[in-house]
Amino acid sequence: MKARIAVAIAAVIFAGAGWWFVANVNVHKTNTAPTNGAASTISARELKPPREAPAGFHEYRNEHYRFALFYPSDLAVNLHDEGTGASTITFQNTDSGKGFQIFILPYAAPQVSPERFKKDVPSGVRKESVNVTVDGALGTMFFSEQSLLGPTREIWVIHDGYLFEISTLKPLDNWLQSIMASFQFL
Repeated sequence: MKARIAVAIAAVIFAGAGWWFVANVNVHKTNTAPTNGAASTISARELKPPREAPAGFHEYRNEHYRFALFYPSDLAVNLHDEGTGASTITFQNTDSGKGFQIFILPYAAPQVSPERFKKDVPSGVRKESVNVTVDGALGTMFFSEQSLLGPTREIWVIHDGYLFEISTLKPLDNWLQSIMASFQFL
């Protein structure tokens, strides 16, 4: 009798473990991105090949967040780990004062919530907001205010479980848009 109960309990545990495995493991998923939320479900598709940069530019490729862009060769690039799967990538020339940054964080929602916006833009300023498309992904572009920087140009887009927040100083708006024309998701 005890042996039957033990076998029945083992069968239930085995069946439960099998159900969990089927429900939670997908062989088409990859963990090339952080595993803390929506970003862990990025499919295992091949990356687009590197492109040849125009004269005076370099290609920046980030295989982790799966994007690339051309940036002026006089800019220094730095990657800052913000923790919890988020990063800030800065492109800057301290001599000329030109630069921009891309803040990337895991984001599961299809649109930016008012709470997320307020967290990332404490001033709450969002002027002249227009819908934009960045390599096929819908986003928004607007002017804002940062306490340390003053007026800024912001481009926010959600793609593959990440929110990309691209920003620069307002006077560099056209310059940033020319760089963003080369932006592609890999």
